[in-house]
Amino acid sequence: MTHSWTYLKLLLTTLFWASVFHLGKYAVALMSPLSLGAWRFLLAAAVLLPFVAYREGWPLPALRRNAPPLLLMSALGVFGFNVSLFYGLRLTSAVNGALIMAFNPALTVVLSALINREPIARRQAIGLLLGLIGVIVVVSKGSWHALAAMSFSTGDLLVFLGSLGWAAYSVIPKRFVHGLSTMQVTGSTITGGAALMAAFAVAATPDFLTPPSLPVAAAIVFMGLFGSVLAYLWWNQGIQKLGAASAAVFINLVPIFAALIGLLLGQSISAAQAGGAALVIAGVLCSSGAIRFPSPRPALRQAQTCR
Repeated sequence: MTHSWTYLKLLLTTLFWASVFHLGKYAVALMSPLSLGAWRFLLAAAVLLPFVAYREGWPLPALRRNAPPLLLMSALGVFGFNVSLFYGLRLTSAVNGALIMAFNPALTVVLSALINREPIARRQAIGLLLGLIGVIVVVSKGSWHALAAMSFSTGDLLVFLGSLGWAAYSVIPKRFVHGLSTMQVTGSTITGGAALMAAFAVAATPDFLTPPSLPVAAAIVFMGLFGSVLAYLWWNQGIQKLGAASAAVFINLVPIFAALIGLLLGQSISAAQAGGAALVIAGVLCSSGAIRFPSPRPALRQAQTCR
């Protein structure tokens, strides 16, 4: 595997995001989702702005040239994704939300094919299918009745819009952002998203300026540093190295890691969930090229030679 370090970063990224689900579930019981998200990304921006300035600098001409796509990425992939997801999950079940987010890799592949004209390889299509089936098995716990009893609501639409925003965030840079490094793109989009979220929180939530308790503050620090700074940076690096379509399949590992963290916290995992996790992992391995399928081309060429 020529991109093993990139794959490791993407694995850790999904682990961080799975941790955010557990920490966020605890924190939103004590703080509004919008205020929580705003402080998380304000902290991330406060770390990234000086860090990027020290490491690479902020090229103002390039930032001005790329301002429209960067602002769009901030609005869709930071502000839109997080607000839609958190408020959507308040209006729908976790099962519905997880199933809808499982379509994100497919959305990313479709948008990447339409916008960036990236071809869809057979291994990617197989990996997407395995990952989707695996997530369905995990969140439904292998129960067909649980899936049949599902109904869709406004919350489901919000989660879908958030998933679509994240897919757009992943595919925009390749075609529309030029002359900026991955670190500069990550820093500018997180800063823009944090500003939008903070402005919205000031206007809409009364607890934005209320100091959180120490445990909530610790959760915000973890989510800001690991779930935002490192996760967004490594995600954008993964997209740059592998392409949006190949990186997107790693999203399906988030519910797997969330279930494993739940196991450490004393929750149980059923046989169906374990089987679903195996399908998701197989999908990731297939999409990344670790599992290879025999190509029919040599046989065809040999047949043509015999003729």
